[in-house]
Amino acid sequence: MSGTMKSSISVWQGIALYVGAVIGSGILILPGMTAGIAGADALFSWGGMIVLSIPLAYTFAFLAREYPSAGGVSTFVEKAFGRHAGALIGWFYFIAASAGQFVVPLTGGVYVTYAFHLPNLVAFLIAAVVLFGAVIGNYLGLRTSGRVQLGTSGLIVVVLLATILFAIPSMHASAFSTHASASALPSIGRAAMLIFWSFFGWEAIASLAPEFHRPERDVTRATWGAVVIVGVLYFGIALAVIGTHSYVTGQQSMAQAMNNASLAQVMANTIGGSGVVATAVLALVICLGTTNAFVASISRLAYSLSHERLAPAWFDHVNEQRSTPQRAVLLVGALAGIGLVVTYVFNLSMSQLVYIPNSLGIATYILGTAAGVRLLRAWIGKVCAGVACVLCLVAYPFVGAFIQIPMVVAVLCIGYLLWRTRQERRKHKAGRTEAVRVE
Repeated sequence: MSGTMKSSISVWQGIALYVGAVIGSGILILPGMTAGIAGADALFSWGGMIVLSIPLAYTFAFLAREYPSAGGVSTFVEKAFGRHAGALIGWFYFIAASAGQFVVPLTGGVYVTYAFHLPNLVAFLIAAVVLFGAVIGNYLGLRTSGRVQLGTSGLIVVVLLATILFAIPSMHASAFSTHASASALPSIGRAAMLIFWSFFGWEAIASLAPEFHRPERDVTRATWGAVVIVGVLYFGIALAVIGTHSYVTGQQSMAQAMNNASLAQVMANTIGGSGVVATAVLALVICLGTTNAFVASISRLAYSLSHERLAPAWFDHVNEQRSTPQRAVLLVGALAGIGLVVTYVFNLSMSQLVYIPNSLGIATYILGTAAGVRLLRAWIGKVCAGVACVLCLVAYPFVGAFIQIPMVVAVLCIGYLLWRTRQERRKHKAGRTEAVRVE
């Protein structure tokens, strides 16, 4: 290892990183997607997921406070279930979050193209620019990234609240007509499964816990602030989309385009064309902030996995002057760039992209919360972890065929660990042989 990382994150920066990590492409694309599936019943999906996200967020906050480590979730699972389980969950989370890296900036690009009626290629070019900016910001150091995140997250909160307030006069009571019956449960469940994507990020702060000024106090405070802000904004935006009927049911390409940019449609229905332009700018700000936060946390997970000899040793490096794992930051950027290219070439839809990190993220949460049940000493921590674990187990079957993705990642992880173990044994054996010759 070539250095250590400094304690540089305050409570306010922690809240900003939390909000920036959680509020991203989910708040932009999922309100319209879920309304397209379940109509006004999607409010039950959003309300349920907001309530159930509380124990999930606090599980990782309690774990980060008691076991601060740059490894985050993988460290917790390793302590609970052993080294190989920790390696597997580390790979799960890393690949899931890396996939999210190209979904997030692409969402910003989709909003811009929807607002200005631009070709689809422009969305990918914008996504590439957003990604490049986030990688450069993190490459220059966490302190710079934290300050940028604090400013952008504050702007996100102000603009989203303004959007909700603008939508209130245009909401119609008839738009909230629900059908909370047994027949509506399947659509509510499918909508809730999609919403899972918008709650990924509560665990991201765990990787940054060692860099808080006082982890035992500041991590929990940052969680409290973020949970309140995220809950209010999520449900408020869902109300705005449904109340102004800024969505379309069906699978037509035009319907999907509107649902993917439903927040822009809310502004179009409330203040006109200028609102669509403003929302496009908002989308870029949100996606830049979210991408910035995730590049910070994912790169530190890659660094930790490498330092623990669970990933290639080349990433076990920290720039002492900038206190940043720069090689890992470049890796995250490269993976996201490849994802953008593959998405464009194969013309994948946004809903398909969301299921990629969903399948891996939920698998990560199952083991992560199970580790919380085993490791946390306080009863409230164990209860939070148990409730969160049950939620993830109930949701997991809804990923459908995408459940194959965690299986593939597991095979790759185990294969790499076996290969590295064999290489180390050969090296050790060769060293012993050479020592005998010298004697």
